[in-house]
Amino acid sequence: MADMPGRPARPGWHNACFTQDAAAMNQEDRFISLEIKLAQQEDLLDELNKTIYRQERRIDGLEAMVAKLADHVRTLRDAGQSPLNERPPHY
Repeated sequence: MADMPGRPARPGWHNACFTQDAAAMNQEDRFISLEIKLAQQEDLLDELNKTIYRQERRIDGLEAMVAKLADHVRTLRDAGQSPLNERPPHY
């Protein structure tokens, strides 16, 4: 309205409105940025949880395999066939 003929210009009025609008936009941009970062963090956390779950299943499988191998070695040892003392077939 300062541009209208016959009205005195209000010093800083236009700048004050622009500054408030810019601050509101800046806050809105920051809020949007935070929402985006939060969504990315949630996706990352979900992927990490899936990875941990897969690793836990793999570790459980490996532990079961080691237990079976240990049982097999004990069985062979108890039967008098210790695989640790056998000569390799190329001797």
